[in-house]
Amino acid sequence: MTSPSIVRAALPADEDQLWSLFRLMHRESGIYPLSEPKVGDYLRRVLHPETIPSDDTGPRGIIGVIGQPSKLEAAIMLVLGSVWYSSTITLMDALNFVHPEFRASHHAKALISYSKRMTDEVRKIDPDFQMVIGIVSTKRTQAKIRLIRRQMVECGAVFVYPTPAGYEPAEVS
Repeated sequence: MTSPSIVRAALPADEDQLWSLFRLMHRESGIYPLSEPKVGDYLRRVLHPETIPSDDTGPRGIIGVIGQPSKLEAAIMLVLGSVWYSSTITLMDALNFVHPEFRASHHAKALISYSKRMTDEVRKIDPDFQMVIGIVSTKRTQAKIRLIRRQMVECGAVFVYPTPAGYEPAEVS
């Protein structure tokens, strides 16, 4: 049974299920080797921000999830950062994934709506604040592009060389 497509803020109790979703996402669409220490550091920083020293300028962010801590169905992790050529801080997705068992739901749309709401909250203080969501995947890319294109403005594309194993072309019209 699919949960309602209602996104809530992740809790420390969600960590094991977040790992499960992340590993599944990586198996499905990761193009680089998984660094569990790096992922663990990001999850720790986002789930336990109170443990970050005040002089630490490393990543911070938020995670929205759908489902119970014992059975997460979807998650989006958004981190604060900047592109290499600017010091302007933006919100960027690091994880945006719906478990395959729950893709016949409105979860993907709800995750994007949640991320837009979080951005709009910051925009109340900083009207120029923006969010960037991307798709780096070699599987089901066309469907992902169509989904996000319906909810946000397109701003570029990502290409990779050489062709990764298991690549599925994304013919998008």
